[in-house]
Amino acid sequence: MKYFTIEELCYSATAKRLGIDNRPSKEVVENLTRLVEKVLDPLREKYDKAIMVSSGYRCEKLNEAVRGAAKSQHLTGKAADIYVVGNSKETRRLFDLLVENNLPYDQAILEKGTMNAPQWVHVSYDDKRYRREKLFFDGKKYVRI
Repeated sequence: MKYFTIEELCYSATAKRLGIDNRPSKEVVENLTRLVEKVLDPLREKYDKAIMVSSGYRCEKLNEAVRGAAKSQHLTGKAADIYVVGNSKETRRLFDLLVENNLPYDQAILEKGTMNAPQWVHVSYDDKRYRREKLFFDGKKYVRI
């Protein structure tokens, strides 16, 4: 893990504010490590600039608090939401680099904003499932890209 830490992948202002213990299990740490080594660090190498994590691992209580999907890959440490500070077009570029460089993601989802200027990119890695699913989520519905 060159560019990301387990701490930043588990940090949540919501968890802190609500007093939720979001410490990961050993299995979750192993999943986060694979996500970073297989997808996030290689993406950061390709992008060659800082990438921020807005959400990584979420325990069940935190996932409910942020209204995450009931079967979210965040619950198992297999997903992270990433973005570029102050630049949604560069956030879209992260998505494009992920796809163009054939990184082994399971899902890549442009979230909120517009397709060309999303607020963040949800990216997941699962060594047992390799869908390479590309979606846009506008806050109401998912659209395949």
